[in-house]
Amino acid sequence: MIAIPARGLADKVVKVGNCSGSEIDKFKRFGLSPLAARHISPPLIAECFCNLECRVTDTSLVRRYNLFILQIVKAWIDPAQKNPKTLHHRGYGAFVVDGAMIKLKSKMR
Repeated sequence: MIAIPARGLADKVVKVGNCSGSEIDKFKRFGLSPLAARHISPPLIAECFCNLECRVTDTSLVRRYNLFILQIVKAWIDPAQKNPKTLHHRGYGAFVVDGAMIKLKSKMR
């Protein structure tokens, strides 16, 4: 499962990432709400803008590149979060927040 939080969860994201779920219940400790997923066992995170239910489809690149290939089997968004500035981890405590939107001509409808 991949959860994509909005900017407002940044402090919780760092705290969640700096502890082990084998030692504590992260949902309880950080005031997050688990939601049942449709196709996988781990719960979705209600406070996140987007949750992606995934299955691992290829592990052949894990040993060499630490890369898992996933298939998204269900995507969820929170429609109450209008135009969220989503948070993306870049490693070692560095994050990027969505910036300005640009519109380009497209033939797609």
